[in-house]
Amino acid sequence: MESMSITHRVVRHDKRLPQSRYSPYILGSVTTTIPYTKETDLTIERQKDEAIRLGVELSLFVAEAMFILSDDLRSMLLFFPLVVKYAGYKNTNDGPVVGRLFCVMLYVFETYIKPKNGVYQADGKSIQQELIGKSHQNFSFGIKELDRIVFVLGKRESSFGDVVKLQTDFEHYNQELKKLEETLRSAKDVSEANGFVRDEIKSNILHLWNSLFETPSKLIHPKVRMLEMFRPLLNQSRESICSRLIASLHI
Repeated sequence: MESMSITHRVVRHDKRLPQSRYSPYILGSVTTTIPYTKETDLTIERQKDEAIRLGVELSLFVAEAMFILSDDLRSMLLFFPLVVKYAGYKNTNDGPVVGRLFCVMLYVFETYIKPKNGVYQADGKSIQQELIGKSHQNFSFGIKELDRIVFVLGKRESSFGDVVKLQTDFEHYNQELKKLEETLRSAKDVSEANGFVRDEIKSNILHLWNSLFETPSKLIHPKVRMLEMFRPLLNQSRESICSRLIASLHI
């Protein structure tokens, strides 16, 4: 019997299907190449205003934490430098965000804390130290993320992709600030009893943040006053070094 071979024909279509306008594979490349427009410029200006607002809010949380810890000067003075170090910064003027927050700390210390003439204790520990310790990660995130947002918005030209992504970043940032607010709320009676007045402090720090996107964006720190604020910590540090040095001599 004669065998029959069957050849399967494959029909190929060269015509491509139209891609979805929301395709995740093309969204990134498209948004990063859309040119800078007036609409983009307007959105960026609004985002700059939002960044300034968030800087003020973060400052107020720093101030509130200082009041919560103000029953012990050592705990209060250590709080923000530890947060800054945890966030990966090395000095008091390391970027526009960190610099402004240290200025806020100096203002709160000189205006509200120092006049109380609290006694610095080398082994002091605030009653509320554990509570504030829980918020260190939130504070560190607030510093690093706001610093990144300011950097993106401060670029001479930002793409449409930057604008789109920042919208999500702002939403996430506000969620993190909400967590910080909830943590500090449990000690609200303590901060207010120690003299924290939110609206008064806010009105006196606004000028620091209104210049956030001006050139230069860094602030000139009052170094002498900054050193004076941290002098008790510096003195204790020197004493500790001296103690270890003397011990090593086996006198």
